[in-house]
Amino acid sequence: MRRLFLYIITLMLLFGMNPVHAQSTMSASDSIARARAVEYYFMQSVMLMQKDSVDQSMEMLEHCRALDPNSSAVMYELASFYMFLNRDSAAHELLNRMVASDPTNKYYNQVLVNYYYKTGDKESAIKVFEAMLDKSSSKGEIYQSLYTLYTETSQYDKAISALDEYGRIEGYNEDMEIHKLRLYVMKSDTASSFGIVNRLIEKNPGDMRYVTLLGDTYELYGKYKEAHDAFAQVLSETPDDIYALSSLAGLYQLQQNDSLYCNTVERLLKSEKLDTKRRIETLLGYTRHKEAADTAYMMGFLKEITALPFDQKELAEFYVQYMNYRKAPQDSIVPVLEKLLQIDPEHRASMLQMLVFAAERNDYEAVVKYADNAMMYLPDLLELYYYKGVACYLLGRKEECIDIYSKGLARRSEESSYEIVSTVFMQLGDTYHEFGRMDECMQAYDSALVYNPSNINVLNNYAYYLSLEGRDLQRALEMSRKTIDEDPDNPIYVDTYAWVLFMLERYEEARAYADKLMTLDSEKSAVEYLHCGDIYAKCGNIDKAVEFWLKAQESGDDSKLLKKKIKKRRYYNEKKPRK
Repeated sequence: MRRLFLYIITLMLLFGMNPVHAQSTMSASDSIARARAVEYYFMQSVMLMQKDSVDQSMEMLEHCRALDPNSSAVMYELASFYMFLNRDSAAHELLNRMVASDPTNKYYNQVLVNYYYKTGDKESAIKVFEAMLDKSSSKGEIYQSLYTLYTETSQYDKAISALDEYGRIEGYNEDMEIHKLRLYVMKSDTASSFGIVNRLIEKNPGDMRYVTLLGDTYELYGKYKEAHDAFAQVLSETPDDIYALSSLAGLYQLQQNDSLYCNTVERLLKSEKLDTKRRIETLLGYTRHKEAADTAYMMGFLKEITALPFDQKELAEFYVQYMNYRKAPQDSIVPVLEKLLQIDPEHRASMLQMLVFAAERNDYEAVVKYADNAMMYLPDLLELYYYKGVACYLLGRKEECIDIYSKGLARRSEESSYEIVSTVFMQLGDTYHEFGRMDECMQAYDSALVYNPSNINVLNNYAYYLSLEGRDLQRALEMSRKTIDEDPDNPIYVDTYAWVLFMLERYEEARAYADKLMTLDSEKSAVEYLHCGDIYAKCGNIDKAVEFWLKAQESGDDSKLLKKKIKKRRYYNEKKPRK
């Protein structure tokens, strides 16, 4: 080792190097290596975050910080992590270091201010902005932010001063005057408030907006007569001024003058000058006020206003929603839905409600008609195929159903809910079963369970059909078990579970569920009586079995096999699966 050390010293002397110079060169090299390492680990952190590997991403950032404790980028990202983890003190320390390293950096200061906003420390945010005034050349934005913070912390005099400074830098405008008026009102500074309004009126002669503003200011200070006179002055010159009408309606409501409030707000709602958003908002408020005392009047008014030549779609939508809320008869809602469809043939909500109404009144031909019409505009809306398929089935047109459901599933949009997709696959499976296409039936059921593993009707039907086929009985039992866990007193599910147990030759367990089935308050089917008879026969109680078989016969089962069971007083297995 000593010889190696002497050899290195010799080389240094030969090449004119000394130990101090060598150390400097190595430090520079180390600095470059560290910078590259920081860059590498920082990029690794970004990629890990994109993969939602939060813990690993933070670990990379901590490694970066160990290599370079003064990296602003690293400090910022770590501070964001700390804030997310509610480690506010750690985040605060890093953000303060960032600002201290570059006090004039507007971005760093803004990040620190955002932190104070998150923690609700607005006074500290104010101090940051006040400190920036001496360091920043862009003072306008700082005064604007200070105006907001001073207002939020009820420092109204400072807010007014900040607004004045902002105006001197950016130029005064009328919006600033309105903001100052708001501040003077908050201070209850009557003289200054009216001073601003009167200046605006003098600067803008003939502009009724400012006379309305004068009325609003009077109202804020409780001077209702003066407010009324100001609004009346505006309306005498421009009777359809929506701002004055709105303010006057608000004044009447404040004074609890119901008749004048209603007359004024209805006048406002019928004005063509009122924009759509404000019309609907005003109508909502008026409906809440009026309908509790006089629902019939409100229905009539909405019918009247829906006939106006403007905002027809929005008003009709509001009318339909109100009638649905009041549970109005279908025959009063349908004409409005038809009007909506005339205005907007692709109005999805109206199409679906018309379908539902037709289904509720068992008008299946109408369901098919409405569904076909809607499909021209919304060919990817799976609900339409569902309704049409069910209607065709109930009309006896079962052969059409497979094609209808298949087309709907093929054309469905990505927005289709998993629940409706599962339901349509179930309907497809049920239809395949109607035609004895069992393999396709079970494939459809499998797809239904992919989209909704808890589809209880699929689980029951699938389990029952598997038991009839004698296939996958353990799986059938598991599916059937889920149904009775969900709905233990459903006779259909209890019957299926008992029958699957029977097919597994677990006869005593099957009998327990057969007994439960008979205690349930429901009309029993021939199949249920038949199953109970078969179960009791296998349990050795032939008298009870015959009793159930006779009830199955009385309930409509006229099969030769059942007659044979009754006559011979013994169980016979069916050679072919029952549908």
